[in-house]
Amino acid sequence: MGLFAKKCEYCKTKIEKNGEVVADVKVPEFRGFRAVSFCSQEHVDRYRIEVKGTKRTKFCPSCGV
Repeated sequence: MGLFAKKCEYCKTKIEKNGEVVADVKVPEFRGFRAVSFCSQEHVDRYRIEVKGTKRTKFCPSCGV
């Protein structure tokens, strides 16, 4: 593991080098989609299902979300 090892966005565990799955997913606080690292395709699918109904925690006056 390097000094700045990536973590899975879903389970927050460290991802081994060259073992990551990068996917464009909707992050509640941001407008549009963002490339995020995951440890497996299963976690990508779970994240997409669970975050779809997640409410934002911050208010963005520019996008009104």
